[in-house]
Amino acid sequence: MIAATALMAGTLAPALAVMRDAMALSRECATRTLLANYAVQVLESQSALVMQNWSNGTAAGNFAADGYATLKYSAVKSDAPASGGLVNRLMHIQVTTYEDNDGDSVADANELQVKFRTKVARLASYQNAPN
Repeated sequence: MIAATALMAGTLAPALAVMRDAMALSRECATRTLLANYAVQVLESQSALVMQNWSNGTAAGNFAADGYATLKYSAVKSDAPASGGLVNRLMHIQVTTYEDNDGDSVADANELQVKFRTKVARLASYQNAPN
């Protein structure tokens, strides 16, 4: 009986450790997927705004309305050549979504984050499109 108990305890502890690690990895994977989906959403909305009004600037926020208050984003739009754009011709848009675990509204190096970027050309057809 003692040997059987020792054998069970010796195999149960490592099995629980494996399960704990698998659950942590599963959560990280799900969070990365969520961050990627939100990054695409913000990138598309910022691209649409640029097509309509061609404005430089930054936007930031979170996804608390969807139940994810710790997931935040930052979007930077610039047509400056230093940022990868061309003045009044090509807008560079970069979106960073991140999990703000410490609540400081800054994407720290140890926090999960996803970055997407795109460029939008300034075309007359975008500005003359009906709303």
